[in-house]
Amino acid sequence: MNQWIYLRHLLSAFLLMFVYSLITSAINLMVLPIISYFNFSRGAFTLGTTLLMIPNLLLSPFLGNFVNRLGLRRMLLVGSVWGAAALALLACCRTLLQFYLVFFLGGFVFSSTSSYLASLLLNSWFKKHQALVCSIVMTGTGVGGMLWGVLVPPLVQRFSYQAGYAFCSILWLTLMLLCAFLCKGLPQDMGVLPYGGQASPTEQPAATGSVPTRSTPLRQPMFYLLCYTFFSLSLVNGFFPHTQAYLVDHGYALVDAGRVISLFCMALVFVKLLLGAHFEHKGLRSGILLPVAIDFLALLLLYFGQKPLLTLAVVLFSANSSLVALTPLLIAGQLYNAREFAVVWGLFSAASGIGNSVGSPLWGLLYDVSGSYQPGFLIAMVLLTLWLVLSQHLLAKAGQTQ
Repeated sequence: MNQWIYLRHLLSAFLLMFVYSLITSAINLMVLPIISYFNFSRGAFTLGTTLLMIPNLLLSPFLGNFVNRLGLRRMLLVGSVWGAAALALLACCRTLLQFYLVFFLGGFVFSSTSSYLASLLLNSWFKKHQALVCSIVMTGTGVGGMLWGVLVPPLVQRFSYQAGYAFCSILWLTLMLLCAFLCKGLPQDMGVLPYGGQASPTEQPAATGSVPTRSTPLRQPMFYLLCYTFFSLSLVNGFFPHTQAYLVDHGYALVDAGRVISLFCMALVFVKLLLGAHFEHKGLRSGILLPVAIDFLALLLLYFGQKPLLTLAVVLFSANSSLVALTPLLIAGQLYNAREFAVVWGLFSAASGIGNSVGSPLWGLLYDVSGSYQPGFLIAMVLLTLWLVLSQHLLAKAGQTQ
């Protein structure tokens, strides 16, 4: 019985990341058909993904309070109905302003009731082998993206982008309701210990023996450095929504580009699992060096744009998406105790999400201005270098050994 409690919450966290892939992967597959149909510029339309993250940024300092007052199940129920309605409304949009408005309204629930709650479940329910468990949960986005890359492009080609959004809306509602059924709450709500833990998260004392106020962790320089590192790495990952368009520009058919994205998402599943085991074995500080090297190789191949190597380049780029998915939670978990984590995680999650959202229109803007993604790949390599240096510094400062 006790093992089932942990398994059902592990499954719930996985499904929340799976459903979040509808936002990170599936709706991005509608970008090219929509801009072609309405003659929008890439930069202008992908600005909608930035608007999508603004409500999440506004809510992020208060998400912990919402969980305490509403409970996980009520948040999941609200998110299921609200998110499904927003995705359905996207199918009815005809102008950029309409798309912007619906993206903005959907932003109140897309991340805050899916990926945020998945991270909260992960950090609350699992203390032992957290890197490995984190990698399992975060494969949800890869598994989902793999499926959407196969299912969505043919659906959009045969019918329209409206059918794609309707498909996403129905899936969002169904899967979120399933998560609400599986999720019973946090360990302290049920009177049980987290897996491998000695006490429930809210009962663990802070390092100083006192409960930190909300402002205490936010006053530390380390907090702002971490926000920047998570933001900058996600800026690089902002290229992902442009992958389909990039491949089509280099001679791929639309359906073939969708298959390559499916390969990317399949690789993402295995890379996350392998990195989880790798981090458990090598430690986080030493462990990030290998995926960063692979990420550099992917960016170089994408920069040179040789068609025979582009499928490989896109698959290798899964290293970047895996770092974005795994390292913020793992780094924050090592640098903050349980009480501080509850204060800072919403803002860290928002910083990473905003990096993705801002990155996507910036990649589009660079393309619109230069007619190529090559300047973006050069900037991405600089950002990746800075991220590696800062991450090594912060982990070394926290006493993490190689």
